Amino acid sequence: MPPTPRLRLASILALAAALLAACASPSRSAPLAAPATPAVPAASRATPAAPAPSDGALEIGDPYFPGLGNGGYDIEHYDLELDLDLGADELVATATLRARALVALASFSLDLYGLDVAAVEVDGRPAQFARPATPPGEDGRALPPGELVVRPAAPLGAGATFTVAVRYSGEPGPRPDPSIPFLPGVGWSRAESGLAVVSECIGASSWYPCNDHPRDKATYSFRVTVEEPYTVAANGILREVVDHGERRTFAFEARDPMASYLVTLNVAEFATFEAEGPRGIPVRIYHPLDASEEELAGFRRQPEVLAVLEQRFGPYPFEAAGGVLSYEQIPGALECQTLPVYGRGAGHLRVIVHELAHQWFGDCVSPDLWRDMWLNEGFASYAEWLWSEHELGPAAYRGEVAEAYRRLRERKVGSPFDPGVGGVFSGRTYTRGAMVLHGLRQEVGDETFFRILRTWVETRHDGNGSTADFVAHAAAVAGRDLGAFFQEWLYSAVTPHVDELEPAAPAPVETTPGG
Repeated sequence: MPPTPRLRLASILALAAALLAACASPSRSAPLAAPATPAVPAASRATPAAPAPSDGALEIGDPYFPGLGNGGYDIEHYDLELDLDLGADELVATATLRARALVALASFSLDLYGLDVAAVEVDGRPAQFARPATPPGEDGRALPPGELVVRPAAPLGAGATFTVAVRYSGEPGPRPDPSIPFLPGVGWSRAESGLAVVSECIGASSWYPCNDHPRDKATYSFRVTVEEPYTVAANGILREVVDHGERRTFAFEARDPMASYLVTLNVAEFATFEAEGPRGIPVRIYHPLDASEEELAGFRRQPEVLAVLEQRFGPYPFEAAGGVLSYEQIPGALECQTLPVYGRGAGHLRVIVHELAHQWFGDCVSPDLWRDMWLNEGFASYAEWLWSEHELGPAAYRGEVAEAYRRLRERKVGSPFDPGVGGVFSGRTYTRGAMVLHGLRQEVGDETFFRILRTWVETRHDGNGSTADFVAHAAAVAGRDLGAFFQEWLYSAVTPHVDELEPAAPAPVETTPGG
């Protein structure tokens, strides 16, 4: 709080006398008279000085990824203008960010991994910038800088909206991610066919300056120029393609707030097909020129999948849908917002159901911290069980649950909450997370259970949620305390014992005496 202006000595004495007189009154029935407000000279009524501008935090405070994200501001929009020379593996780009200062800022930082920065402007004026050294990696080598610290020509006032333009270039590459140690990194991935971007958890900063954490969502515009015959696929709606002869510029607009790890860019000689989803939602699928009908069969059913998921989770939350089937067999798939990216061979219908379910759980409502990852993966994995129930009936759903229960109990899989950075993509978040939702459905019944899921998306639309938030939300919708349930099913070290899910004991074998 700001300091209170000092009173002159006479004013203090007058106030003390009034208080003493009131306290000495013998009457308890009559209310005490309020002491007179002492006159304060005009010079003493000056507005307290505003706090001095400070340097914005160099991280957002996620314990799994120290140094990731930044504090002191909120980014509202990114405008990314990218010029690609795939032959030279060269990127020349300008990122223009519109942001709002949450506190008075003398400086602030952005996440940017390894690329060269030529200039930075804040509100059209040149700004100082620095790339602080980062500690060496596990092998002792110095890592490329991951921070871009910007000092504007004049401090930014609390609440002020400002723009930052960063001109940068270089040869982007993947950023090492401790949650996926078996891969060289995440983010920008150059391939024989072109390039693909899959950034979960920390790869967005491998190709553009950003506040690289799910807590800071923003809208996006893209203008990406590439040589023919390449096609560009990015999030949102394709607004135009401008032909420059041997080169073309693809312009996309993503008007729904999006976490940085969900932003994608894909460049290859793609073919496309389009469809119409529920309520007229445009669906665009990018795929290799030589993709077979068998590879595309699941994608052609995407409008049907969206319609089924809408029945369970509520309206699809974005203005567009679609997907990219890569030429390369990148590991698995990623739920990039409006445009999931699938490695070749990973475009099975069940995987498509999983990634589309993420559009509600993970994309529209993103995790507050990465330790809350089960709110992404547990929900999308549970959607696979719901799809089995839809296509094959209740017996198929029960079979999914029974098999998951067997594996979880056999392997003593731990709590899905806070699995550690190395467990972000483990069975704890996927299968154990899905089992929590099955247990909750059994606990509260179908009507309440699906109301919990729909209203979770409604109330936190385009925002974030933590595990504690979901636990409180479920209890509020159910209208009763669910603490004991969540303690047993969510926070316990192993999946609780459930008699009805235990494998049936084998029947005794009858033997002939003396046989």
